[in-house]
Amino acid sequence: MDKTGQYVIQPEVLFAHAYMLGLDRRRPGAVHPLPPLEPAEVAAWIADRAFTAVETWDSTFRRDLGAFEVAVSRLRPRVAWLYTHPTTRDTATQFCRMARRAGATVIAAGPDALLRPSLYLRSGADAVVLGEGENATLDLVLALRANDYRPDSDVLSRIPGTCWMDQHGTLRYSAGAERLVPIEELPRPYRDPEVTRVHLDRWLTLGAGSQLAIRSARGCPISCGFCTNTVFGRPYRRRTPADVVSEMMDLLDRFPVDRFVFTDEVFLFDPTWIADFCDAIEQSGREVEFEASAHPANLDEASVERLARVGCVRLELDAASGSSRLMKALSWSYEPASVYRAATTVRSVGIELGLQVLVGLPGETRADLDQTLQMVSIVEPHGVEVTRVDPDSPALFRKDWARVVEGPVADRAAKDGVLPSAVLDAAVGWLDSRGAKGNGSVSSRLVRSARRPLLRAAVRALPGRRRR
Repeated sequence: MDKTGQYVIQPEVLFAHAYMLGLDRRRPGAVHPLPPLEPAEVAAWIADRAFTAVETWDSTFRRDLGAFEVAVSRLRPRVAWLYTHPTTRDTATQFCRMARRAGATVIAAGPDALLRPSLYLRSGADAVVLGEGENATLDLVLALRANDYRPDSDVLSRIPGTCWMDQHGTLRYSAGAERLVPIEELPRPYRDPEVTRVHLDRWLTLGAGSQLAIRSARGCPISCGFCTNTVFGRPYRRRTPADVVSEMMDLLDRFPVDRFVFTDEVFLFDPTWIADFCDAIEQSGREVEFEASAHPANLDEASVERLARVGCVRLELDAASGSSRLMKALSWSYEPASVYRAATTVRSVGIELGLQVLVGLPGETRADLDQTLQMVSIVEPHGVEVTRVDPDSPALFRKDWARVVEGPVADRAAKDGVLPSAVLDAAVGWLDSRGAKGNGSVSSRLVRSARRPLLRAAVRALPGRRRR
């Protein structure tokens, strides 16, 4: 019983992420406040295989960081599992400290903990999960349970796919990698009814329909110039179309969902899988809306037409850069011409088009940047997700750009140089404004339309900008 007199079921493991909408630096119309699926997926696996009580905590719409301290102090979990990301680093490290103060054994997971394990271990985490999470977390929970939740080095050293700090402050890695779970054995994400309904209600306050994230695959089947597969890399594994559609129908029955958002790295990839997926939706007899991602060089017209008929309302294209020279130099798997062709195909069937572009790439010149701006001007997407990848830029929530600027690419960037920060700032603002159409609430669209002429003028006034 807590201080309010209510009975509280103490979970063995509390799963949380650290994304807070109020701290997101992106403009309101561009945010995609979907909680990451990984905590919910690992929670489902632990509940099923460890035969225990789990709880998920959604930070997306919380007003301040203290809400997590209240939750972890009230629930008193034996283990706190935290999803980390480069953009939520400050919040996540504070969550580690809060969970530790509440007496929980703390496990950090996700891309940022993989890249910076020492940071999280010094912030209060007892162990870092280095892989996808399911089996490493299961082994950790069972081992901790048997050891009265004492995270001793002897216990942690026997868990494949983890790292920790010994008593001398030295970073230690366990022997062996985590065992991947066959995708057909993974349970569906753990979706607490109350938490999910609250999240959907908050979506409505943003002026958009209620949306849920869903995933059909793990990994990415395509090699690009920059790889963001810090968590889900190889091998590429995909669920059956029937299973994915079955989950969509189940969620429609359980929750007032207006739209599904597929968070696959690349959704539109295999024409045979897409055809079976569309068949399964048609056979269900249900109306459904969803949005997904596509790779410009792997987009066929027949698949796009089928997707449009069964409810696909938006496709995000990985456009990268408008410069053929730059993309070739960075070993990209396609050229800007593929983006133009794909955009025409998507638009021809009435699907909204979104673009994901990068600025600040190693070796990018003003001419290269101009070509990216020109590509966006010509394509005129409904939305632009623009990412600065120079060393001083913040990363986006869905992408792990830290690896881009901290690995071998960073060495090349130092040698090749990057454009001045003021140039990139103005370019990002201009690209954001170009993607305003059809995006966000009425108020946010009005704000962006007022800013757009100023941003265009700022870009034109930059040194070296070619006049048109």
